Amino acid sequence: MLKIESANKYYRNSEETIHVLKNINLDVKKGTFIAIMGPSGSGKSTLLGVAAGLDRVDDGKVLIDGEELGTKSENELAKLRSEKIGFIFQNFQLIRNLTALENVSLPMVISKKLSEKEIAERARFLLEKVSLGHRVDHFPAQLSGGEEQRVAIARAFANNPVLLFADEPTGNLDSKNSEIVLKMLIDLNKNFGSTLVIVTHDKKVADLADLVYEMKDGVLELKQTETVEKVEQEVKEVKEKIVSKKKTKPKTKSRAKKK
Repeated sequence: MLKIESANKYYRNSEETIHVLKNINLDVKKGTFIAIMGPSGSGKSTLLGVAAGLDRVDDGKVLIDGEELGTKSENELAKLRSEKIGFIFQNFQLIRNLTALENVSLPMVISKKLSEKEIAERARFLLEKVSLGHRVDHFPAQLSGGEEQRVAIARAFANNPVLLFADEPTGNLDSKNSEIVLKMLIDLNKNFGSTLVIVTHDKKVADLADLVYEMKDGVLELKQTETVEKVEQEVKEVKEKIVSKKKTKPKTKSRAKKK
């Protein structure tokens, strides 16, 4: 679904060249939920940007559903994003003078694949999915931060994306709203069968992912999850017990010879 091969990204100014992404390799299978963790400035958001076609790598390849992004024009990238990609930003990026319904409708209006009636029906359906059916006519200023993020999630699913990116989706929310948003995001991901890639500092988010990657100084590495470590430790303990039993098992007496 998403494949990145030997990708590098540089930022240059008059004084220096900063190597932001260093030989990134990533292969995300369809339907997988992966989390990318790491300190601020490690390159996480840059990686998300090039993976979503919002920016370009300087060398290497980025492929979505088999299509190489580096070979496409800006118009072709825009079309691909509208058809296959959903993006959830940390600061929501809702249009302030549009209602919740209009914000969710916008990607469908741009893609021009549905009628006006169909767009309105799907937007309402998605807002109901994130428990905001009663807020369809409210503007962003009339919504709480958690509600704004839920509108952003509904909007991200508007065109049935095969690949969904989220940049710190719970970063601006309190713990209660973070849990609500995260649960809805994962539930929608499972229901729609899309692939989910989340950049996060939140360990609770990472604990729910199928795979966790760590970004440090522009280098991406697969991080062994606690679940895997726990299973491996349990297997090791079982093997040790089996070996111990074999060593301590008493020898059976040989049967007496018949006279």
